[in-house]
Amino acid sequence: MHLLDGDSFGAVCEMSQTFEESASFGPMSTASSVSDPAKWLSDRLSEVASAAHHMDQRMRPIIVPSPMAALSHANTAIACDAAIRRTTLCQQEICLEFEDSAFAGCPSDIVRHVAHLRRHGFRVSVDMRKSWQTPIGEGLRLLIDSLRVDARDLEMNETLMEICEVASASGMLVIAENANWRDGEFLNRIGIHAGSKLRADS
Repeated sequence: MHLLDGDSFGAVCEMSQTFEESASFGPMSTASSVSDPAKWLSDRLSEVASAAHHMDQRMRPIIVPSPMAALSHANTAIACDAAIRRTTLCQQEICLEFEDSAFAGCPSDIVRHVAHLRRHGFRVSVDMRKSWQTPIGEGLRLLIDSLRVDARDLEMNETLMEICEVASASGMLVIAENANWRDGEFLNRIGIHAGSKLRADS
């Protein structure tokens, strides 16, 4: 929601289980889709689309937490595109969110992976609620739709504040989770215009 006027910017989907949590031990006869991040994510998108349709949830885009491994997987864009085409949503209504560490590595490779998802119509977001160690270069800034941070980390970290300012200046929507409504003016000044899980003033 907008921190000043309360307007909706979209929705954040919360997964009951992440891809990384699906560990197994010993020889198992489970389907290969369990270890395939592209298939796992495309299945989750089908579930998200179905839930949005049945709950009449119309806020867009829908931010969907995605496995780090899916960012570089060759089949992610195609699998997700096929899944969305079977639903009532379109690709632009989905924002695939990857944790900050997923963007570590060769900058040109990361730009190529994100650009591939963008060519299939998907938005891409960065989750910096746990860490914000990966620099977002100029080429990547033009491809990232939004960035999510934890407002509680902003108070003691000038680096994170600077990241937010640069991201906002580059056209990204910066979302502060756990922000207080009363801090809207301050957050707005450093480029953070949206919030999720907002706290009531006390």
